[in-house]
Amino acid sequence: MLPWQRIFSGKLFLIIRNLWRLNCREEFWKICKLRNEVIVFQKNETLEGGFVARKAGKRKMKNVSVRQREKVKKVAEEKERRSSAITSFLPRKIVQIKTRDKVLPFEFLPATLFYGDISGFTAMSEKLSKLGKEGSEEVTKIINHFFGPLIKIVLAWGGDIYRFGGDAIFAVFTDNGWSAGKEIRALEAAKRTIDFVKKHKSVETKKGRFHIRMHCALAAGKVYFKDFGQDFFIGGKLANELVQIVEKAKPGEIVANGEVQKAAPGAFRKAEKGIWKWNKKKTKRLNPEAKRDIMDLIKKTRGGINSITPYLEEWIQERINLRPTFDPKDGGHRKVTCVFLYFGGIRYEKEPKKGTVLLAGFYHVLKKTVEKYGGYLNKLDVTSGGDRALIVFGFPIALEDDERRATIFAYDLLNNAFVKSKGIHVRFGINSGFVFAGPVGSDLRREYTVMGDAVNLAARIASSVKKDEILVSESVFNKVFGYFDYQAITPKEVKGKKEKVRLFKILEKKMVERSLLSKWLSESEKIVGRGKELKRFKELVNKAKKAKGCIFAISGEAGIGKSRLTQELIKELRKSKFAIFEGDCISYGSAFSYHPWVSILTDFFGIHPEDSMKERKKKIKKSMVKVDRKLSEWLPIIGEVMGVSFPETPLTKFLDAKIKKQRVFDITFDLMKHAAKKRPISIIIEDLHWSDAVSMELVNYIGRNIKNKPFLLVLVFRPIKRKEEFMEKKYATLITLKELSENDSLMLVKNLLSIKNIPSAFRKLLIEKSQGNPFYIEELVKSLIEQGYVVEEREKWKFTGDIRKLQLPDSVEAVILSRIDRLDIQERDVLQVASVVGREFDEFLIRGIYPGLKFLTKSLRNLQHLDLIKREKGKKQIHYFFKHILTREVAYESLSYARRRDLHQKTGTFIEEKLKDRREEFLGLLSYHFHEGKDFDKSLLYSVEAGEKAKRVYANEEAIEFFTRAIESYENLEKLDGK
Repeated sequence: MLPWQRIFSGKLFLIIRNLWRLNCREEFWKICKLRNEVIVFQKNETLEGGFVARKAGKRKMKNVSVRQREKVKKVAEEKERRSSAITSFLPRKIVQIKTRDKVLPFEFLPATLFYGDISGFTAMSEKLSKLGKEGSEEVTKIINHFFGPLIKIVLAWGGDIYRFGGDAIFAVFTDNGWSAGKEIRALEAAKRTIDFVKKHKSVETKKGRFHIRMHCALAAGKVYFKDFGQDFFIGGKLANELVQIVEKAKPGEIVANGEVQKAAPGAFRKAEKGIWKWNKKKTKRLNPEAKRDIMDLIKKTRGGINSITPYLEEWIQERINLRPTFDPKDGGHRKVTCVFLYFGGIRYEKEPKKGTVLLAGFYHVLKKTVEKYGGYLNKLDVTSGGDRALIVFGFPIALEDDERRATIFAYDLLNNAFVKSKGIHVRFGINSGFVFAGPVGSDLRREYTVMGDAVNLAARIASSVKKDEILVSESVFNKVFGYFDYQAITPKEVKGKKEKVRLFKILEKKMVERSLLSKWLSESEKIVGRGKELKRFKELVNKAKKAKGCIFAISGEAGIGKSRLTQELIKELRKSKFAIFEGDCISYGSAFSYHPWVSILTDFFGIHPEDSMKERKKKIKKSMVKVDRKLSEWLPIIGEVMGVSFPETPLTKFLDAKIKKQRVFDITFDLMKHAAKKRPISIIIEDLHWSDAVSMELVNYIGRNIKNKPFLLVLVFRPIKRKEEFMEKKYATLITLKELSENDSLMLVKNLLSIKNIPSAFRKLLIEKSQGNPFYIEELVKSLIEQGYVVEEREKWKFTGDIRKLQLPDSVEAVILSRIDRLDIQERDVLQVASVVGREFDEFLIRGIYPGLKFLTKSLRNLQHLDLIKREKGKKQIHYFFKHILTREVAYESLSYARRRDLHQKTGTFIEEKLKDRREEFLGLLSYHFHEGKDFDKSLLYSVEAGEKAKRVYANEEAIEFFTRAIESYENLEKLDGK
């Protein structure tokens, strides 16, 4: 008898065994839980995987060690927390759907819709926006402070919260087994939420006291609902009516449609046609019924908690797996581009079957287009202006060109064949700026969203856009004007803005993109600090001339000068009479097969942007026949790559995809070999780290076949985790670009500005901040000019002004943030925590403050491998430091202020308690951490002591700084005492 059969017998045994074999652990544990039994795993017994599950019932628990019991209990608790966190991101309705045997294509729900709008946050946001990033965070914190109790009230009365809209709650009430009707319960929830806000209306902030009020709208009838399997949509006439009538309510009022009024006679008085207002004096309070636990529903679903995880973004699931609890310190400050998309023309109510198919098709196109350009579809919701989607670029993953990708996304969706052919109307409002990205809501119900002035402005731009138009703000326009034809719009007045807002209408995408380099600054004519690399390249050029094929691979981080070096290589190739074919990969290019090779083949075929489809076909056919007449039989597969249609031939008609791909590879190489008959050729591909998979395969294919041919393959990329085949060839040279030396950095600045001398203060700034990164040197010089620290006098540049007010350029911040975003969530978390400790940190110190020790060692090792931090082993301790100071700064800036304060306090307390005998050594650090952690008592104490210590060693500037901090801490304590 197998060990399993000692636990279960008959059908139950077969179910258990198959569940385990199929790796369905959730269901396995569910059955065990239903039998009220504990399963203990024992090693070294014969069963699949070398493990056996043994029953340990209540009477037999004596045989199980305390440690095993605790382990089982801990696993169960962790699973419960994870499940609870997952369900908090979804309405109850989604979980109910998963309990059904049959999936419905759409539903018309008999429901009462609830819209609770908290007013007063707009004025608060405007005032707090003067605090910059911290203002957005404080607004979000206050909203969550109100949302928690309000969510509890809505859920207690049977409401199901579908969406949060900034400072509003959208919920649905259905009958679903409640004794009181949905209209009555919705009204009771509205009354109680208004009462709660009224009692807590006064809110103290860093910009003064504000009064918060609330008003609600209720609408009863049938509402359209569609489940997409990854997201959901609720909309239609009733939902539009709801968001329209809520605008008729004043603070403290409840407005409703006629259906709600009929269900609650006497509770409302008529306000105007179709709108009724709550009559406060004629309603009684009801008692809430028993709360229904969503976890009970989970147990009835077809696949347990795993059945609803597809509705959560992968990064949210990773965050829950890392830490299944959320608190006010979660979230961070990000520079993003927000796209509000309004869509219409889908008759999902009047023609539900046809309309639902169209809606599902539009959602599929929208989702794919968002993913193609690296965006995040934050939500689908309904407004008084119609159905709407919010798409965010730059969160959760930032790339350097968020504004450009957002605008191209909008342009592509506007011109999408499906959208146009089906008569779907779309309009877009786009804005960029800093936001606070984090969870809103509570443990019972929450969403991840972005909040801040940048989001509000995007929404207001979108609400004024006409059908089939794209309007962008000035901040977006400044980044994309070189890529599109545009029309300047008359500046408009926008709610919440004192001055009129400049807007630009996007017209057509430019065939040839205009350079975005500032008119006042060009690249240094003479390349700096790359002499060795150029010398090695010239050697390879001579080899390629003698038909000894070579690969020259340039690797380096963003901004290190790869593109600048490539330009210099192209000059050298032209001098040596090489035929040059260039291609590049793009940040959103993983969805574009053969993207760099299309550019290369376009050059080979002599195709120009303005060529018609007929001309393109003619050129492709002529070129291929010239190489080899037999290639005409393979025109359809090359045409497919080039986006040109040729009739299928007997050779191509029945080919499978694998053989087609191989033929594309073979023919591409044949075309390149033909070009190399006249003179040596160089194929240059930039940004290879963004390559699509098939393009990388073709790179490796070409790379392995050029050894005895006049080819020079130049590949440019940021560090690639995988070791590609081309790197391992004996005839490959891999150059890893490093930072410029101090002298070379200053020489680059001199070349950029054509000046001989740089003042010492600016020299120090340039060296410390740039750390030899050419890109950042150029960006910093641009920023100095833009902010008036470098001015033009008599056609010459001159340094001037006080540099202490200088701000880090956004574009540099975005470059570094993109690297941080590409990390696994645990690695990113460790990097952010380490950034609070400082540029350098000891391992024992970060172990003392980091909450997840099981991830720490692995994450530190990975961060080291990724060249973000460096490790030094001392006699007693392991020491780490950020390789680049900017990485530390950007990681730190991405933290929420609340989490920063918490980590600073933890760091200070750890040093204070664990390093008592080295207290004198750490006085400065203690002063800094407690000051940043807003513990002003300790900040005052340690700032005075650190100042005295500095004074003793004649470090007067440092002493002044510490004493100034002490005075500031004392003043803050006085303010707190005054309250």
